Amino acid sequence: MKKLLFIGMLLAGSGAAYAQKYLVDDADIKLKEACAKQQIDMMKLNDAWKNIQDAMASEKTVNYHETYKVASKIRNVQLVQLYDNGQRTGQLDTLKYFDGLKEILGYYYTYDRLIRTPNAKGKMPLKENELKAAHVLAQQEAAPIRLNMLRGGSSIIHSHTKNALEYLDTYLKSFDEPLFKEMKLNETDTLKTAGYLYYGMGLKNLAQTWEDTLKYLEYYEKTLETPAYAAYSCVELMNTYKKHGDMQNWEKYCKYALEHFPDDQQYAKLLIAQYMNDERIEDAVKMCEVMEKMFPKEIFPLETRALIVFNEKKYEESVELFTKLAELDPTYGRAWCSLGTSYYQLALKNSSNTKLRKEYLDKAIPAFKKAEEVAPDEPELWGYYLYHSYESLPTPDKANMAKYKKYDTKK
Repeated sequence: MKKLLFIGMLLAGSGAAYAQKYLVDDADIKLKEACAKQQIDMMKLNDAWKNIQDAMASEKTVNYHETYKVASKIRNVQLVQLYDNGQRTGQLDTLKYFDGLKEILGYYYTYDRLIRTPNAKGKMPLKENELKAAHVLAQQEAAPIRLNMLRGGSSIIHSHTKNALEYLDTYLKSFDEPLFKEMKLNETDTLKTAGYLYYGMGLKNLAQTWEDTLKYLEYYEKTLETPAYAAYSCVELMNTYKKHGDMQNWEKYCKYALEHFPDDQQYAKLLIAQYMNDERIEDAVKMCEVMEKMFPKEIFPLETRALIVFNEKKYEESVELFTKLAELDPTYGRAWCSLGTSYYQLALKNSSNTKLRKEYLDKAIPAFKKAEEVAPDEPELWGYYLYHSYESLPTPDKANMAKYKKYDTKK
């Protein structure tokens, strides 16, 4: 009697084990039958999927590793069908497609975790050699999907931001997934920074508070070491901090950009302009000098420094700088006019010294005449000063005064 009872218990146990596998095995069989012909048998495919859904809902099969292996196979076929139909009709449901890929990736994670988890008695689901092969295969099949999460998220970051962030989050979290441990993704995946950039974009699209803003700025900062994205991120950081009145951080990232993108002169110009606006004249002069060394053929920094010196009434020094400016671009009428004006101011400064006044006016007039030559359509540069230069000579030049009288409009 005891022997019969023991046999009954064995049969009951084997029955439970068989029931555990039946739904999954049946789903796998139906999947193969559905794909046996060129045309997918959707009815059998749907039956297979129903079996797997039942298996994932059952306590007996929810932790059975094959459940998720078969689930990934079925969902893959379904998504291929969805994609092909979408391409044929031109109406691909993008969100449904990428949601499906995310789902499949989750199945691979669960499958890999379960094949490496011993049961209550400490027994592994697979033999050692089978385990290694199953792990590698799951890794190979899942790897392209994680990259599709990046592609999907980046492609809809502005149109479906919340969905995009889900896909990007899935991609970024994959770096720490045990399934991909051997791949050393943190060292080998060169697209990680792109994930940070697009994630930052998504957070920016949804940001409403300063706390939200700080979160997306954190992701832009993570891209600064990658040349392909660093310039864009620097500008985003600069603009955001400036918008919120944090000029200290604006300056920090503008200087970072100046250092790391030495071929782009906009950052030096921005710093100079901001220093001028903040009346940090000494800083503006220093930055002009830096920019002159970086861009020796650029007019802006030399002219700005010369104007600063001129406004400080250091006319001897401004003469030197405007002379360099005119030599840098002999066709630049404003350079000649500024040079002439510097000499003219020196003449006024020494108006009581007839000889010295004439010497400065004799240098001012040719500079104004050169301005007239290179910029004949801009008499506002040279007309007024030519009239008064001829007038201020020890012996006024009445003929030229008459010629330029019409420009004596400045009060």
